[in-house]
Amino acid sequence: MKRSRLPDALRTTTALALMTICAPAMAQQIETQTPEPETMSLAPVTLLADRQGTSTREVPASVTVIDGEEIRARGLDDMQELVRYTPGVTVQRQTTATDPFNTFGGFTIRGVGGNRVQMLIDGSRVPERITDGTRDYLDFAFTKQVEIAKGPSSVLWGADALGGVVAVETIDPEDLLQGRDSGGMARMAYDSLNDGSSISGAFAQRFGNDWSIMAGLSRSAAHEAELSNARNDGGIYGCPRNVEYGATPCGELNPTDTDATHAIAKAVWKPSDEHRLELSFDWLDRKTEVQYDNTLGPVYSTMTGLPTGEVNHNYDRDLDMTRKRFGLEYVWTPENRLVDEVRTTLAYTPSGYDRSGKKWSTSSAGDQMITRDYLGYDEDFVELDIQATSRFETGSAKHTVTWGFDGDHTKTDYSRLDVASNLTTGDVTETPAGGFNFANADTRRADIYVQDQISLLGGALEITPGLRYATYKIDPRPNGDYQVIDGAEPRIREDEKLLKSLGALYRFGDGWQVWGHYGEGFKMPTAQQLYTSVPGAFFDMTPAPDLKPEEVKSIEFGLRRETARGYFGLTAFNADYDNFIQSFYNPPGTSDYTYRNLSEMRVWGLEFEAAYEISDTLRLTGAASWQKGDQRVDPDAEETPTTLPPLSGNVALSWDTPQDGLTVDVVGVFASSVKYVESEDNFKPAGYGLIDTYARWQVAENAVLNMGVRNLFDKRYFEASAATYSSAASTSVAASNPIELQTGAGRAFTASLDFTF
Repeated sequence: MKRSRLPDALRTTTALALMTICAPAMAQQIETQTPEPETMSLAPVTLLADRQGTSTREVPASVTVIDGEEIRARGLDDMQELVRYTPGVTVQRQTTATDPFNTFGGFTIRGVGGNRVQMLIDGSRVPERITDGTRDYLDFAFTKQVEIAKGPSSVLWGADALGGVVAVETIDPEDLLQGRDSGGMARMAYDSLNDGSSISGAFAQRFGNDWSIMAGLSRSAAHEAELSNARNDGGIYGCPRNVEYGATPCGELNPTDTDATHAIAKAVWKPSDEHRLELSFDWLDRKTEVQYDNTLGPVYSTMTGLPTGEVNHNYDRDLDMTRKRFGLEYVWTPENRLVDEVRTTLAYTPSGYDRSGKKWSTSSAGDQMITRDYLGYDEDFVELDIQATSRFETGSAKHTVTWGFDGDHTKTDYSRLDVASNLTTGDVTETPAGGFNFANADTRRADIYVQDQISLLGGALEITPGLRYATYKIDPRPNGDYQVIDGAEPRIREDEKLLKSLGALYRFGDGWQVWGHYGEGFKMPTAQQLYTSVPGAFFDMTPAPDLKPEEVKSIEFGLRRETARGYFGLTAFNADYDNFIQSFYNPPGTSDYTYRNLSEMRVWGLEFEAAYEISDTLRLTGAASWQKGDQRVDPDAEETPTTLPPLSGNVALSWDTPQDGLTVDVVGVFASSVKYVESEDNFKPAGYGLIDTYARWQVAENAVLNMGVRNLFDKRYFEASAATYSSAASTSVAASNPIELQTGAGRAFTASLDFTF
């Protein structure tokens, strides 16, 4: 299965070279529009903060926008790389026994992650992560921008946006047309870290004044990342792998092949200024194959540490992940002014994955065994969002009221089957409903919301109150393989909550602003948290149908100033969570593992960002996040620290010469170590510092060459003391055994060539 790295690299490098040579000639035949250079006074526009499209520096919220140009220029081609330069936001890469495919479990914002951060693509939900699964559904080939809202955003975007929102917006036909009748883009890219190569293209055409269409296709391929500073001997923790049997050394990742196809299509009909109708289709299919070689050789008991007598000879594992979206959006801007705009979106988004494995082993009795495992997980959404905007005045106050309905119906299905074939005796044993089996379920969310942005004192003061009435119902559908536990049978769960928010922003002096925001959120337990039921030989996974919803109350304060040559912002935040759900709790004196509510959890901290134009060609930017947290299991227990990197940040120096078409960025990224955790066995990340450098060269009017080196300098302050580690400096870390360690990043060269036509 493992392919040689050299042919892919040669093909990609040759293609890039040929395209660079041909670029000037192509530029003479293809017209394009060169965008004007951005000035310091311009700021990205956010939809997350107010659903209206406002500058990030004009809203009482902490929002980061990563635009498509930055994604392409820096080769940010996955979830972890996307937030590499966003302090306080991280993504964990998974290399566990349940998910060995080097995928991502979701975003962590201000210490709160996983399913507590809502992920959206063009306004549609991304499936939640289950214990033996992934949340790696994002692909950035056709991305206009990504918005990251830090802190609860439940009033506008859903009650379960407990820790924040990450929203991806894809390109529209007009992004390619730019006022013309036809236009398009093409891109080729290479990343030496995982020998990844990709090629993509999109084309748009306008038909008269009413119709425009676009279509895009992307193909990519990659292998496992090559780590440059991970130790094969496992460092101070040793290496428990049977390297002499051919097991993957502790300083490497298992051989991996990944291939992905991403297709997108949109059609826009605009018969008049009052009406706009958009049909869209978005499809991503990603296949990953892993030689799970780290388990080769004799098997040792995780309970006693002694050999079991079993020997693993080969283990191949496959993952096929699919995300689809069929969308219909209608925008009506009536002239009667009672309602300025009504935006209605109806979408069907089926997503999920199939996972399989085939293991050849010798049993403790000496029999030859072939074991196959299958897992299927699907979340299919039908979503309806109706957003209306009304603008009016009451005396000297100006109002922008955003109100509407946000609802969806979700069908969740989980299946698991293990088949053991004894080649020696001919016996075949099938075991359904293993792993983390839980009852299938149907979920209904139906919310109404309203937010009023009130402008006072001639626009100097803005006050923004908001309400959301959130309702939730989950109806289990256990199949015949589900193991019912007396007293904990699956049953319908319903809840409702009135959520409140209040924002205020005051402008004064010479470009000064002070702002504050209060927000609430609540999140119902998932089907897996409520209904997991798996009896086992050594322990039982038991349901927890009486779990309470998680809740949060958050408050933020900020200070900003913007001048002709610079900008800075300082934010302080505090979030108090109640009934936080703990996974795999072992009640004392039992062999059961279940879910339970923690009494409370608190996260607080400071965030800083700044930019300054040293000269017309030189710009200095920086950002930092300091955060801490603690949690309490019950009202009488002592507080224990949460695992948060106390300080992280970056500093960048950008040199831009428009007359030469050249931009050079040097970015330093750092994070301090975590010193205090709940116990010595808990996850304890190390600190690190690194330097990246990028160059962007306008080689022709319609062609841009991007090149970069990540981890040009990489310094780790001390080793981590846990199995899983993820940061801007770390590509991937060890798996299921807590003494394994695979920290380290590979020094990576990235290159891409972008065309517009």
